[in-house]
Amino acid sequence: MPLSPTSGHRRGARAQTTIDFAIGIGLFLLVVAFVVAFVPTVFAPFQSAEGPQTADRIATSLSTDRLGDPAEPYLLNATCTTGLFDQLNGGDDAPLDCQFDTTADTTAALLSLDGPRDANVSVHELDGGVATVDGTTLTAGPSLPETRSVTSAQRVVSIDGETYRLLVRVW
Repeated sequence: MPLSPTSGHRRGARAQTTIDFAIGIGLFLLVVAFVVAFVPTVFAPFQSAEGPQTADRIATSLSTDRLGDPAEPYLLNATCTTGLFDQLNGGDDAPLDCQFDTTADTTAALLSLDGPRDANVSVHELDGGVATVDGTTLTAGPSLPETRSVTSAQRVVSIDGETYRLLVRVW
Protein backbone atom coordinates (compact mmCIF):
# COMPACT_ATOMS: atom_id res chain seq x y z
CA MET A 1 0.00 0.00 0.00
CA PRO A 2 1.43 3.42 -0.88
CA LEU A 3 2.26 5.99 1.74
CA SER A 4 -0.49 8.37 2.59
CA PRO A 5 0.59 12.01 2.53
CA THR A 6 -1.22 12.65 5.77
CA SER A 7 -0.23 9.60 7.81
CA GLY A 8 3.54 9.38 7.09
CA HIS A 9 3.75 5.59 7.36
CA ARG A 10 2.63 2.49 5.60
CA ARG A 11 -0.36 0.71 6.79
CA GLY A 12 0.62 -2.56 8.48
CA ALA A 13 4.20 -1.45 9.41
CA ARG A 14 4.99 -2.01 13.06
CA ALA A 15 6.98 -0.04 15.59
CA GLN A 16 9.50 -1.43 18.12
CA THR A 17 7.95 -4.17 20.20
CA THR A 18 8.54 -5.06 23.81
CA ILE A 19 10.61 -8.11 22.81
CA ASP A 20 12.99 -5.96 20.72
CA PHE A 21 13.42 -3.60 23.66
CA ALA A 22 14.07 -6.48 26.09
CA ILE A 23 16.74 -8.01 23.82
CA GLY A 24 18.49 -4.65 23.45
CA ILE A 25 18.51 -3.98 27.19
CA GLY A 26 19.68 -7.56 27.88
CA LEU A 27 22.65 -7.19 25.54
CA PHE A 28 23.53 -3.82 27.04
CA LEU A 29 23.53 -5.28 30.55
CA LEU A 30 25.74 -8.20 29.46
CA VAL A 31 28.30 -5.83 27.97
CA VAL A 32 28.32 -3.66 31.10
CA ALA A 33 28.76 -6.76 33.31
CA PHE A 34 31.67 -7.96 31.13
CA VAL A 35 33.42 -4.59 31.35
CA VAL A 36 32.96 -4.37 35.14
CA ALA A 37 34.22 -7.93 35.63
CA PHE A 38 37.27 -8.03 33.35
CA VAL A 39 38.69 -4.54 32.86
CA PRO A 40 40.15 -4.26 36.39
CA THR A 41 42.20 -7.43 35.83
CA VAL A 42 43.88 -5.81 32.83
CA PHE A 43 45.50 -3.23 35.12
CA ALA A 44 46.25 -5.55 38.08
CA PRO A 45 49.89 -6.33 37.13
CA PHE A 46 50.71 -2.61 37.17
CA GLN A 47 49.15 -1.97 40.58
CA SER A 48 50.94 -4.66 42.58
CA ALA A 49 54.18 -3.84 44.36
CA GLU A 50 54.68 -7.57 44.92
CA GLY A 51 54.89 -8.33 41.23
CA PRO A 52 57.58 -10.22 39.38
CA GLN A 53 59.63 -7.05 39.00
CA THR A 54 60.44 -7.09 42.74
CA ALA A 55 61.68 -10.68 42.70
CA ASP A 56 63.59 -10.01 39.48
CA ARG A 57 65.25 -6.90 40.91
CA ILE A 58 66.36 -8.75 44.05
CA ALA A 59 67.70 -11.76 42.12
CA THR A 60 69.69 -9.50 39.82
CA SER A 61 71.04 -7.44 42.71
CA LEU A 62 72.17 -10.51 44.67
CA SER A 63 73.74 -12.28 41.70
CA THR A 64 75.53 -9.31 40.16
CA ASP A 65 76.40 -6.96 43.04
CA ARG A 66 75.80 -8.02 46.60
CA LEU A 67 77.25 -11.53 46.70
CA GLY A 68 80.25 -10.99 44.50
CA ASP A 69 82.27 -8.50 42.51
CA PRO A 70 80.17 -6.25 40.23
CA ALA A 71 82.95 -6.54 37.61
CA GLU A 72 82.24 -10.30 37.43
CA PRO A 73 78.44 -10.74 37.58
CA TYR A 74 76.98 -14.14 38.44
CA LEU A 75 80.29 -15.31 39.99
CA LEU A 76 79.48 -15.35 43.69
CA ASN A 77 82.07 -14.99 46.41
CA ALA A 78 81.87 -18.14 48.54
CA THR A 79 82.82 -16.31 51.75
CA CYS A 80 80.20 -13.57 51.32
CA THR A 81 77.54 -16.03 50.15
CA THR A 82 77.97 -18.36 53.13
CA GLY A 83 78.32 -15.31 55.40
CA LEU A 84 74.98 -13.94 54.19
CA PHE A 85 73.10 -17.18 54.85
CA ASP A 86 74.86 -17.71 58.21
CA GLN A 87 73.92 -14.18 59.27
CA LEU A 88 70.27 -14.51 58.19
CA ASN A 89 69.94 -17.86 59.97
CA GLY A 90 71.21 -16.50 63.29
CA GLY A 91 74.85 -17.55 62.95
CA ASP A 92 78.04 -15.55 62.70
CA ASP A 93 78.00 -12.14 61.07
CA ALA A 94 79.22 -11.87 57.49
CA PRO A 95 82.62 -10.33 56.72
CA LEU A 96 82.53 -6.55 56.65
CA ASP A 97 84.00 -6.32 53.13
CA CYS A 98 80.89 -7.90 51.55
CA GLN A 99 78.56 -5.74 49.41
CA PHE A 100 75.40 -6.19 51.53
CA ASP A 101 74.14 -4.91 54.87
CA THR A 102 76.08 -7.02 57.34
CA THR A 103 73.83 -5.92 60.22
CA ALA A 104 70.53 -7.16 58.73
CA ASP A 105 69.03 -10.14 60.51
CA THR A 106 66.02 -10.84 58.25
CA THR A 107 65.57 -11.12 54.52
CA ALA A 108 63.06 -8.26 54.57
CA ALA A 109 65.61 -5.95 56.24
CA LEU A 110 68.45 -7.10 53.98
CA LEU A 111 66.43 -6.61 50.80
CA SER A 112 64.75 -3.35 51.94
CA LEU A 113 61.21 -4.73 51.67
CA ASP A 114 58.59 -2.56 53.30
CA GLY A 115 55.29 -3.33 54.99
CA PRO A 116 54.10 -6.91 55.21
CA ARG A 117 56.26 -8.08 52.29
CA ASP A 118 58.94 -10.69 52.82
CA ALA A 119 61.23 -12.93 50.79
CA ASN A 120 62.82 -16.34 50.79
CA VAL A 121 66.26 -16.66 49.18
CA SER A 122 67.97 -19.95 48.42
CA VAL A 123 70.71 -21.43 46.27
CA HIS A 124 69.96 -24.79 44.66
CA GLU A 125 71.98 -27.50 42.99
CA LEU A 126 71.07 -27.91 39.33
CA ASP A 127 69.26 -31.17 40.20
CA GLY A 128 66.92 -29.23 42.52
CA GLY A 129 68.20 -29.74 46.07
CA VAL A 130 69.25 -26.87 48.33
CA ALA A 131 73.00 -26.34 48.07
CA THR A 132 75.48 -26.57 50.92
CA VAL A 133 78.79 -24.71 50.64
CA ASP A 134 81.49 -24.99 53.33
CA GLY A 135 78.97 -26.57 55.71
CA THR A 136 76.40 -23.78 55.29
CA THR A 137 72.97 -24.60 53.91
CA LEU A 138 72.18 -21.82 51.45
CA THR A 139 68.59 -20.95 52.30
CA ALA A 140 67.18 -18.08 54.32
CA GLY A 141 63.87 -16.44 55.01
CA PRO A 142 60.48 -17.52 56.26
CA SER A 143 58.59 -20.42 54.72
CA LEU A 144 56.27 -19.64 51.83
CA PRO A 145 52.75 -18.50 52.72
CA GLU A 146 49.80 -20.58 51.59
CA THR A 147 47.30 -17.70 51.39
CA ARG A 148 49.25 -15.08 49.41
CA SER A 149 50.53 -14.86 45.88
CA VAL A 150 54.25 -15.65 45.58
CA THR A 151 56.42 -14.49 42.68
CA SER A 152 59.85 -15.87 41.96
CA ALA A 153 62.94 -15.17 39.92
CA GLN A 154 66.03 -17.26 39.42
CA ARG A 155 69.54 -16.76 38.12
CA VAL A 156 72.25 -19.24 37.18
CA VAL A 157 75.32 -18.45 39.29
CA SER A 158 78.72 -19.94 39.98
CA ILE A 159 80.37 -20.46 43.37
CA ASP A 160 83.96 -21.75 43.36
CA GLY A 161 83.55 -23.06 39.81
CA GLU A 162 80.33 -24.99 40.54
CA THR A 163 77.07 -23.99 38.86
CA TYR A 164 73.97 -23.32 40.97
CA ARG A 165 70.53 -21.68 40.71
CA LEU A 166 69.83 -18.63 42.88
CA LEU A 167 66.09 -18.59 43.65
CA VAL A 168 64.29 -15.55 45.11
CA ARG A 169 60.62 -15.77 46.12
CA VAL A 170 58.73 -12.64 47.21
CA TRP A 171 55.24 -12.21 48.65
